[in-house]
Amino acid sequence: MKKKEYLTFANIEELLERKELLLAIRDLTPGKQKYDCRYVKARVSSSQGKIPDGDILWIRSWSGFLYPQPWAIKIAEEAGEVIAGRPNS
Repeated sequence: MKKKEYLTFANIEELLERKELLLAIRDLTPGKQKYDCRYVKARVSSSQGKIPDGDILWIRSWSGFLYPQPWAIKIAEEAGEVIAGRPNS
């Protein structure tokens, strides 16, 4: 089965491995849903081997820099359409 690919904007130093995080991700799958954004609860890892059944997560910094190596992501659940909080500074 082909792994799905997603993109998120984050400060890579603040991503915690092996803990469930709340992330906004964009679907990179070709087709109508490409670039759809959704909020999910997920685990991430800088190593694909640590989440072998996970999908691929590309990370961009808040300024738009694309990190050269993809991470792994395992989505636990949808978090809803709107998440209360404040934007990252």
